[in-house]
Amino acid sequence: MMWVITVFDKKDVRIFEYANKDEATQALEKFKKHAVLTYTK
Repeated sequence: MMWVITVFDKKDVRIFEYANKDEATQALEKFKKHAVLTYTK
């Protein structure tokens, strides 16, 4: 189980993985726009 942030930046896509929701949510706030937080098993 993990939380994933996918960042879309012009032609690039970056993916960041986090073990818990709080950590992922804090990281998501640092991205200005074009980012999606998802959860996967």
